Amino acid sequence: MNEINIAALLGSVIDALPQLEHATTTDLVGLGVAPDTAEFLVRLHRLYCGPGQPSRRQRSAIKGARRHGHGLIAMQEIEREVTKTKTTQQWRMRQHLCATPAGQFTAVARKLRREWNPKDDTPVEKVSIRRYANGTATMSITARDVDLTDVYDAIDQDAPAESFLNLVRGEGGAGRLNYIPMITLQLDTFAKLLAVNDCNHTGANGTGEQPAGASAGAANPTGADSAGADSDIIVRANNGARMTGKELAERILFKHGFVAILSRVHGPVDVYRMERFATDKQRLLLAAESPECAWLDCHVPFDKCQIHHITSWADGGDTNIRNLTVLCPHHNGANEDHPPGGVPVRRGRMVRLGGQVAWQSPGGVPVPTSPTN
Repeated sequence: MNEINIAALLGSVIDALPQLEHATTTDLVGLGVAPDTAEFLVRLHRLYCGPGQPSRRQRSAIKGARRHGHGLIAMQEIEREVTKTKTTQQWRMRQHLCATPAGQFTAVARKLRREWNPKDDTPVEKVSIRRYANGTATMSITARDVDLTDVYDAIDQDAPAESFLNLVRGEGGAGRLNYIPMITLQLDTFAKLLAVNDCNHTGANGTGEQPAGASAGAANPTGADSAGADSDIIVRANNGARMTGKELAERILFKHGFVAILSRVHGPVDVYRMERFATDKQRLLLAAESPECAWLDCHVPFDKCQIHHITSWADGGDTNIRNLTVLCPHHNGANEDHPPGGVPVRRGRMVRLGGQVAWQSPGGVPVPTSPTN
């Protein structure tokens, strides 16, 4: 056995490890080293100086530890974090941590483990129940948004427990909601659709004719989000439910529906009903433009919102589409109707820029908020 400098081992460990070439745990204990420490030093020599390790990562780790002068305590902290890492990623973690200043090992290791092993946060269908000592319980269900929305809308909010249990026992009905199709088209998109030759539109029936609403639906359904080139669209209904285009098509059982025409320059233009004009055209147009509250980052669904005059009624604002938008009750009250000079100073306010609905921050630049802008 080579002569061992214990003081050197307890200092910058990496540079002193080679002297443990033939040393055993018993040898180190005989020199006064605590058994646990002796066992760790022998293991450290095997990792950083022994054969059978990934040489490139081994050399990189040694270089990093030497550069930072990691001592025994630092190397012990590094190995503790390495043991929390998947076996296939341990040398990769060791390499990163040796190149990390002391005191930052835990934070860096956590960050790396999250990056290397991302969690799948996609909710799975499940049900759970939590019971309380007073004899009540809370049940939680995860399922398709559109299906649970049907159940939620069928529950009497004044007697939620009783009405829900009645549904389960078959004493009530949670029917599937029928969604009246309202297809939203930008004006220039509508013009392009009209100009396309019929031969480019082969319908599902193979005759070259499009089924009702098919071309419009493919162009830009109300509140639709792209789910990827190989995925179905996601449609946001005015009651907050989200469903795929396939689910929406299955629920369109009525003969009638709506087409809303929007202009990127002038905003909402008009709404047309396939059989007869709607009696509430303004609300339909506003729903097409903003399926949710138009305030920045607010997602209260349309049917829980109020119609808001951008220029207030008290200030002479007209009740027409260009002066209307949709706000939840909270933001309808928070909107600054009479800011000095027209510029909000406290909470912000809704404005229209050309045809776009926008939220103007206090003293800031207006930010368009409608998904159809």
